[in-house]
Amino acid sequence: MNGIRLLTIILSASILASSPVGGDGDRTLQHCLPNYRKWSAAEIRSLERSYWLHASLGASLVKGYWAKEARVSPVPCKYEINNAAQILKTYYAASRLYLIYHNEIPAAEFVNILRYWKEACDGCIETVPTFVLVGYNREQDQVFTNHEIKQLCRALKDLGFKEIAVYDVLPNRDQGGNLSLLAHEFPLGLIRVGIQPEEEVTPPFRKAVQDTWSAICHGKTNSDWRRPGFGAETLRKWIVARNNQAAGVAWDLIAVAWDYEATQHGEYPGYDDARKNMPLPAGRNRLAARLILSCAEKPALAGFSSDLLIVEANSRGGKRDSDKQTLYESLKRGEVYTGYFARPLDEIASIYRDLAKGRLP
Repeated sequence: MNGIRLLTIILSASILASSPVGGDGDRTLQHCLPNYRKWSAAEIRSLERSYWLHASLGASLVKGYWAKEARVSPVPCKYEINNAAQILKTYYAASRLYLIYHNEIPAAEFVNILRYWKEACDGCIETVPTFVLVGYNREQDQVFTNHEIKQLCRALKDLGFKEIAVYDVLPNRDQGGNLSLLAHEFPLGLIRVGIQPEEEVTPPFRKAVQDTWSAICHGKTNSDWRRPGFGAETLRKWIVARNNQAAGVAWDLIAVAWDYEATQHGEYPGYDDARKNMPLPAGRNRLAARLILSCAEKPALAGFSSDLLIVEANSRGGKRDSDKQTLYESLKRGEVYTGYFARPLDEIASIYRDLAKGRLP
């Protein structure tokens, strides 16, 4: 699915253009290093360890998101959701799941699936219904009618949900009237999943999950990543900027990187293509997690998150895995994903397991 994130925005371009150049790139990491061990074991355990994925486990990655109508596969059964919840809780060490819905299946089926997820997670993992309100097609249609959102809000309250989220990886889009309706129905506040570096966390959002793709990907090797003007420097600047805001932010760890074959040092190649995107280099997520823990102030750091939607989309769209070996299909069977993007996803899971035990990654 070419351009699933639409990150041809080149998020880092304006930031890198104004970044100072010169000096040892390792100073980017050393700048905050004395703060790395400021976290107690209890504080580390309390950090969010979340994933974003479809509640329907990929019944359609297109309908309601990229197009008004598209092919829809059967929804997962209760047994498959139980399997997925179990492997996400154990091997992948999740403490929270953002369960994405973009009207790809009827609302009644979505509500029923949410009930399965809630039961399967059994209080061990928080589940947060997460809506795509504005489509990614050319027209940028509203995904839900006002009436549909009202009905969904009633159903979610009946299921006991008090938190919901809105997903969008495009910056500063008008989410339409349904955002105000969600904020009214869930006054504790909304979570913005996929917020971009240039966006502030403003009401009705009280917390955010930040997309870090262009910073964590930037560098073919980890030495390249530390080069002046490359990813580590950019990520540190983003963290410092968030320290000056009141809202807590969870930082996205990455499994799918861009195409490193197109440039000498792993600069952004100018496209986001599922047929060419590559796994993130080994060790990069651990370096990024350490940098985040070193530079983030405690009130500003909610924890860590990771985008599983993009893994599934690149696995399917790029034909990197067989139909039975994609991430979502593996989760339905309760199995660890072993496909094309498994290595960085395993690294994220390892980081999460460390955090769950109160250990620095």
